[in-house]
Amino acid sequence: MNTKKYYMTSLNNFYNMFWVKILISVLFLFFASCDVNDVEDTTLIPLSEDAAVYLSMDGTAGLWILNANSLELIDSMITAPGVPWTIEFSPDYSTWYSCWGRSADYSIYSCNLRPLTITKGVQLPYAKALLIKSYDEKYLIAYGYKGIDIFDRASLSLIHQDTSSIFDSYSGIYASKKNNVFYFGMVENREFVGFGIYNLDSMKVIKKIKLFNSIDYPRLIDVDFVITPDDKFLFLSAWNWRGLGGFGSFFIIDLTQERIINEFQVGAFSQLAISPDGQSIYISDPGGHLYNFPSSGKVWRYDVKSNTMGVLINNLYYSDRITVAEDNRTLFITPTVAFDFQNGVKAWLVKADALNGQIIDYYPVSYDSMGFYTNIPRNVRMGKYITANKRR
Repeated sequence: MNTKKYYMTSLNNFYNMFWVKILISVLFLFFASCDVNDVEDTTLIPLSEDAAVYLSMDGTAGLWILNANSLELIDSMITAPGVPWTIEFSPDYSTWYSCWGRSADYSIYSCNLRPLTITKGVQLPYAKALLIKSYDEKYLIAYGYKGIDIFDRASLSLIHQDTSSIFDSYSGIYASKKNNVFYFGMVENREFVGFGIYNLDSMKVIKKIKLFNSIDYPRLIDVDFVITPDDKFLFLSAWNWRGLGGFGSFFIIDLTQERIINEFQVGAFSQLAISPDGQSIYISDPGGHLYNFPSSGKVWRYDVKSNTMGVLINNLYYSDRITVAEDNRTLFITPTVAFDFQNGVKAWLVKADALNGQIIDYYPVSYDSMGFYTNIPRNVRMGKYITANKRR
């Protein structure tokens, strides 16, 4: 027997066993020290206690305010005969602004939040239902028939009118989150051709970006658009006849290069919403309205960083307006009339988790004594419902 060889083999085995034991001990200590909290928690965290959902309701026209966490109705105001389609807020959320009316008789209103009362109204020269607030929060811009009217936000004094530079487009106007400008859909010879940029310091159009022509995009109709907070990308939903039965397109436009960089097929009249961080675009499918195009039941999510599109929610038919909460994750979605769930429940609003596409709550339809409902949600907007104590 070779004693030396036996000794060396035994020594090697000893060292191997020694290091195996050390490794096992280290792994044991590592896993023992791991807390379950180290695993990523995907639970949806409640929003701030003053987060609120503002519903523009038709039927008994008015504004309904829901607690964003519980979806409890916390306040409401009748604005008949008109619906406050779009809403803007003062910096401290103590005041909200909107335009509403009937036929050609429209006014811009300044309203107190608590209590919900109209504090001032100014008649608009022409019917205008869309309202945006400037980046510097100094102006309110009313848009609709025959151009724009620009008002001082604090006093509602008319500052400027422009009825020649901006023509009626379906997608309206969108205020920059970076500069004191707004973007508007541009129509030439009754054809949608691109976008213009209007400067609120000089009160004039400073740029026109032409992207579409009637040969490549016959009878293109703009529907909705949003812009990233850095003013680099614009996202447009549009309806066109390039398909045999007509279909909707979702365009990604690079505003720096002034060109279309991608296009996806979506609903015929899809509405858009952008997350506050500008990283996600959510796209609804309300169907074809008077053209009777069916809704696919899909809500899509476009990822800005990866330039990819995916279906977030299936079987939510006739989704229309979407708003995204401050957490960049909680979605509130309204239907064209009412959502129909498989259990027979109808809802005017659903709350969804953008992380997994799950519907986590809903605000149900309310019926009258005859078993009917006549109210219809027209728009939804995230805001705050600040109590009097907090304002002080």
